[in-house]
Amino acid sequence: MEAMKRKIFFLVVLIFSVLCFTSCLDYVQTISYKNGKYHFYYKVTVSKLLMEMGDGDSDSFVEELQADLEQDFPDFVEAKVVNTELEAGMEVSFDISPKTTEEDEKEFLPKKMGNKYIIPFMIGSEMAESNNFDSMDSEAEGLTKAILSSAKIRVMIGKNIVPVINIAYFEGEGGENCAIPVFDYGENFCLEIPLITWFEDLLYDFENIIENGGVDEESGA
Repeated sequence: MEAMKRKIFFLVVLIFSVLCFTSCLDYVQTISYKNGKYHFYYKVTVSKLLMEMGDGDSDSFVEELQADLEQDFPDFVEAKVVNTELEAGMEVSFDISPKTTEEDEKEFLPKKMGNKYIIPFMIGSEMAESNNFDSMDSEAEGLTKAILSSAKIRVMIGKNIVPVINIAYFEGEGGENCAIPVFDYGENFCLEIPLITWFEDLLYDFENIIENGGVDEESGA
């Protein structure tokens, strides 16, 4: 599992590096619970049009991703390239039992501490460590901020995992937390995280999303 986690991190950072110069990234992470197991799904893609406008080669990008995904993954992991007319990237999915005894698998599982739910955020720390404006000139920084101003990461969480969310945030130093907008999508909550968050301040713990939950009046959870 540890090798799989490093591989996913590598591919996501690879795609994110393309974003910094040429493109617009779309990231979706979902956590659901069904048939006694947690189901995890991750999809990371970039716009082919914007990539090519920035002198990138989407065909080569897809070929590189395909070569990476052909390396060994655990049998229970499904990983494949996303290659449509508009976007290129990858998607990864797998199931984990809440009763697993494997420490590496436990890193993916949500945890409950009192009225708080801790949701591991797959790419948070990697993005924070890999990206900032320090190496950019003012023109590149302005362009990147403009691209990132409307770009969002979406994290979908099943209500049978977290029945109620009052607030969600990344924990920050000195109690200065970074609030995350939460939307009700019916059977799921959708957390929308602006990509520019990673460029504005690196004092937050991006490895986990913390959610303050209330009591679900119907289930009493």
